[in-house]
Amino acid sequence: MPIKAMTQEWMDAYKAAIQADPEYKSIAKDWEGSVSLVVNPDPARNVPEPIYLFMDYWHGDVGDFVVCDKEKAESAKFVMTGDYARWKQVAYKELDATKALLQGKLKMKGDLPYVVRNIKTVNKVIDLLGKVDTLWPDDDHQ
Repeated sequence: MPIKAMTQEWMDAYKAAIQADPEYKSIAKDWEGSVSLVVNPDPARNVPEPIYLFMDYWHGDVGDFVVCDKEKAESAKFVMTGDYARWKQVAYKELDATKALLQGKLKMKGDLPYVVRNIKTVNKVIDLLGKVDTLWPDDDHQ
């Protein structure tokens, strides 16, 4: 049964997928820092207001994975902002997150060279996101 994207239940499933992955711990052993994703509103796609997602990564472990408020999101070491459609493209691997940052399709506050040096970790968590059975807001025809 698909889980609605960008909900706490979805964040819990995403965290569980990362924790269950046998390679993640070794790939991410050097990563330090929390990441927030800010999803810009897109009423035409059933995203009426901004969504803030906070994920804490530390040397192959994962801490808080929560839907949060703007203040908590902005407290992360890395804050990535983009349109809903862009995030969905990243999740489906139709858009490479690093290229999107370099092309200005996604914005980031934080140390981009650090992200690039740890690109295997970034790519791994994106791969694992693809394993979560997701119902996206604009796929929901209820």
